Amino acid sequence: MSNAIEHFSRTRVENTTLQVIADTQRNLDRLIREEESVIRHFVRLGTWPHRSVNMFVFENLQPLVAQIKSAALLSSVIADDIDRRPMVNIYDAADLAECTVFVNRRTLEIEGIWNDAVSLRALLAHEHGHPLAENETVRAARELSVEVAAASGTPTATIVGILHLLADRLCVHSPQEVFANEIAIRAGFGAALFHLDKAAVEKARLGVAKRASLVRGLEERADDGKLTAAQATGMLLVGDLQAYLGFALETAPFVRADRAQEAHALEAALIEGVLRHLDPAALRLYEKFRDHYLRLRTDFTAAEMKIWSGEALGFLADAIREKHLQLRFSLVRAHSAAKPRRRSRMASTSSAQPCIAHDGGSP
Repeated sequence: MSNAIEHFSRTRVENTTLQVIADTQRNLDRLIREEESVIRHFVRLGTWPHRSVNMFVFENLQPLVAQIKSAALLSSVIADDIDRRPMVNIYDAADLAECTVFVNRRTLEIEGIWNDAVSLRALLAHEHGHPLAENETVRAARELSVEVAAASGTPTATIVGILHLLADRLCVHSPQEVFANEIAIRAGFGAALFHLDKAAVEKARLGVAKRASLVRGLEERADDGKLTAAQATGMLLVGDLQAYLGFALETAPFVRADRAQEAHALEAALIEGVLRHLDPAALRLYEKFRDHYLRLRTDFTAAEMKIWSGEALGFLADAIREKHLQLRFSLVRAHSAAKPRRRSRMASTSSAQPCIAHDGGSP
C-alpha cells in the first residue's frame, strides 16, 4: 500500500452515499462504475439496507489487518487470511445503515479480475450479499468456533493452520457464504457469478498441472526419511482440500437458486478438469459438503446449527483420519460480542466450554 491517498470521492447513488478512498487512480473508474451498478440494482429490488458505503481500494490489505480485525471482531484465523482475499465487507449486523468494503487490488490483478468488469460485478454482488444474508442460522453460526489440535510433533504447525482455516470456512462460516451467493444469484447476478466461477474453475484446472511438483517434493522427503509415506499422502490431501474444496460453496448456491444448468456446467468442468486428478477423497468430500449446503435452512436454532456444523466437521475429520494424520477437531462455543458484526466471533475459547470433538488420526 502506498503512503499517499491519490483518490477520494463522495457520490450519491440512489439513496446511498458512496465514498471511495484509494491509493491510486489507475483503472479505478471501472470498479466504481460496477459498485454503483450493484447498489442501484439492489435498491431497485427493495432489499438494500445501507445509507452509506465506504470503499477502500489499496494495493494490499496487510497493513489494515489489525484495524479490520479490531473493527469487525474477527477471529484471528480469519483476520490473518484477509490479505489473500480480493474483497471483504465489514459491517455491524445490529445496524446495517453503513458498510465498509476493503478491496485488495494486487490480488485482483494477480487473479485477472481487476480488468474484468463482469467479475468485479460478481464479487461486489457477493460481498453486498453478506449483510442481506443475515438470518437466524448465520447468527447461530457466530456462536460457534473451531479448534484444531495435533499430537506432539505431527503434523506440522502449517498443516494445522491450513486445516483450521479450512474447517472454519467450510463448517462454521459456510452458511453466510452460501446464502450470500444464493441471494446474489436470485437478485439477478447469476450470470456474473457464473462467469467468475467458470474462470476460477479454469484457473484450478491449469493449477492441477503444478500438483505433480508437489507430489515429487513430498516423495523426496519421504525417501529421505523426513516424512513417512502416510504423512506425505496426508499432506498431499490437505493441499488438495485447501485449494479446491471451497468450490462447493460456489456450486451449491446455484442449485439452491434453481439455476441447475449453471450448477451442472460448473460441476462437470470442476470434476473432469480438477477433482478427478486429485486424491479420490477430495471428490467424495466435495460431494458431501455440496449436499450438506443444500440442506441449510435460514431458521436454524442454535442447537440445529451446532448439529449441522458438527456433521460438517465430521466429514473433514473422517477424511483426515483415513490418512493417519494425528489431529483433533473440536466445535466449541465462541464468546458472544456486545455488538454483533459480520463473523463476530472471538478465537479463544475456554477448555471447559461444551464442544463437539472429532479425532482425525489413528486411535
